[in-house]
Amino acid sequence: MVLPEALSTLATASEQEADSLLSSSAVILKVLDCLPSVIGYWDNALKNRLANKAYEQWFGIEASKLRGKHIWELLGDELYRLNLPHIEGALRGEPQTFERIIPNADGSSRHSLTNYIPDVRNGEVKGFFVLLTDISAIKKAEAVLRGSEERFRSLVQDQTEVISRMRADGTYIFVNDVYCRFFGKTEQEMIGASWQTVVYPDDLQHVVDELAMLSASNPVVMIENRVLSAAGEVHWMQFSSRGIFDEYGQLTEIQSVGRDINDRKRAEEEVQKLAYKDPLTGLSNRRLMLDRLRIALATSARTMQYGALLFLDLDKFKVINDTQGHGDGDLLLIEVAKRIAACVREVDTVSRQGGDEFVVLVERLGESLEEASRTVAKIAETIRLALAEPYQINNMHIHSSSSIGISLFCGHDKDVDELIKRADMAMYQAKDGGRNRTRFFDPQMQELVEVRASLESDLHNALETEQFELHYQLQVNHENKPIGAEALIRWHHPQRGMVSPAHFIPVAEESALILNIGHWVLDEACRQIAVWSSHAKMCDLVLAVNISAQQFKQTHFVDQVIAAIHKHGIDPTRLKLELTESVALDDITDVIAKKNLLRQKVGVTLSLDDFGTGFSSLSYLKRLPLDQIKIDQSFVRDITTDKSDAVMVKTIIDMAQNFSLNVIAEGVETEAQLAFLKHHQCMAYQGYLFSKPLPIEQFDALMQDYAHHGNITKLV
Repeated sequence: MVLPEALSTLATASEQEADSLLSSSAVILKVLDCLPSVIGYWDNALKNRLANKAYEQWFGIEASKLRGKHIWELLGDELYRLNLPHIEGALRGEPQTFERIIPNADGSSRHSLTNYIPDVRNGEVKGFFVLLTDISAIKKAEAVLRGSEERFRSLVQDQTEVISRMRADGTYIFVNDVYCRFFGKTEQEMIGASWQTVVYPDDLQHVVDELAMLSASNPVVMIENRVLSAAGEVHWMQFSSRGIFDEYGQLTEIQSVGRDINDRKRAEEEVQKLAYKDPLTGLSNRRLMLDRLRIALATSARTMQYGALLFLDLDKFKVINDTQGHGDGDLLLIEVAKRIAACVREVDTVSRQGGDEFVVLVERLGESLEEASRTVAKIAETIRLALAEPYQINNMHIHSSSSIGISLFCGHDKDVDELIKRADMAMYQAKDGGRNRTRFFDPQMQELVEVRASLESDLHNALETEQFELHYQLQVNHENKPIGAEALIRWHHPQRGMVSPAHFIPVAEESALILNIGHWVLDEACRQIAVWSSHAKMCDLVLAVNISAQQFKQTHFVDQVIAAIHKHGIDPTRLKLELTESVALDDITDVIAKKNLLRQKVGVTLSLDDFGTGFSSLSYLKRLPLDQIKIDQSFVRDITTDKSDAVMVKTIIDMAQNFSLNVIAEGVETEAQLAFLKHHQCMAYQGYLFSKPLPIEQFDALMQDYAHHGNITKLV
């Protein structure tokens, strides 16, 4: 039942915790005390931990005095002996339902329907809930039904319960006045009609299944279902239905007595709402989702059917929340919840984890991994498309989208925390892929994430322990004379050895460590320029430094560059800053402003790196205050074999000359490539044909050799 589940945390508390838990659960206890049914909890030592007001009224003992007492002290010898088999069954984890006559405090007695509901957690029975319902009136009505027809008709009309008799086929042969008034029908209208006409459609199958349990050995079933009252309202009723069987065991008649339990159901729903519902959207909360996921894993292990967990996060919700206000943000979340719920099946569970994060539990996807993957992919795509549609919030159109991660499961191969972690990781992969998309968890993904996390942790210590160093790749002119170098960062990890920049730079950019690393590179490059300035053969070298997008976008970037130049006292014309196309074109106004400041204050050179790989246009190139264009190595690599690359390189060179820009080609590795570039008037080069990136000692040695030979190509 929902009610005991909602109370499990409260009722199973230790004696030391119970008082504080009870005081913090005043709302739930107040609801329990208003219920006519007796509700309590006994731990596995058979000591009481919880009792509502009805317990006091039935047994004449205060709840506070009952707590901690053995169940025998409440029941007495005779009732304890009668109930002992049911108590033992409950402690084995087996639900118990039985009828018993219970003495009242005033000496009278009541006929009760007793339920013992085991509290099983992590495979261990912690105790059991007790629910006693007074069915004295029902028993009285049943006794009347067993009397003569005339006596039956004269007496049942005086009852407050809904009473009816049906043939085995479900058509009425008798209804009392209470029944007629409640359902707004006359007796003549109901005789011969089917009971299904008054049952709420969603509960029809449930009632059919319960009635099918009637047999000579099980003649009574208790059914709770919704009905449609005379006012057209959905109403909860509890029916005690008794089957009448002939001498052959065949069902001939069903006698039913029903009572109104609408108030109790409302109370249960309120308790459930407090314990298991998200107050903003009305969806399941994290606690209920975790409970259902555990049950889903157990069911999957039994049936070997696949299930899936979908982790959803709204893209750029914080921006919407900050610009539109938290009120509109809440309205957006409510609408998102409605759209997700409309996209899934009734058996699936949608929950809000908090903020703009939602989780969907999808079950019964079949025994085939391929089929399950295909089905959940369709569900996820349906959700994604629905959430990408515009929202009408307070007469304003708001656009949003979602990133969705999917983790499949089958049985107990993964625990709850691991499944959530995997779905979460897949969701972040969807965000990394550009947002507004879905991603399945890949087993290799977890390994990559763990390696990435370890790498990020090590990066935090790399600067402090001086694990970084700069390597220098020579740049030469058309006469094969050194004109400068590009500074390239290298990470010499004490355990991993040399770590490629392709591995750690993306991690640094995502964690914002790139700012500290970029500042170190700029400072170290300026220091090296200062060292070269004292050598006649190296004082004219220009050192190129790559600038990341985050570094360049800093408000005080220009001040940082000027500070590094002044700190080391270098000639600023010997420092060249390289920006990629994506950085330069992302905010061209900002690039122009910062370049003009650098030009006016110190005269630093600006180069556009990887030219041709982005979205270059003549209009942008005309506006940007560039000094140099660097042809990307991806074009240089095949200029002697690919006509398209050859045309591209020639076009870039011509365009640079038309705009009075210097041009340098990177990735030059063969004499044929060099000859092509020289033929088309490219006058500066960088690549393995001249030198690979070298530590400073080897680079200095290379320059000394050049001083002796006078031609760099003789050294390679």
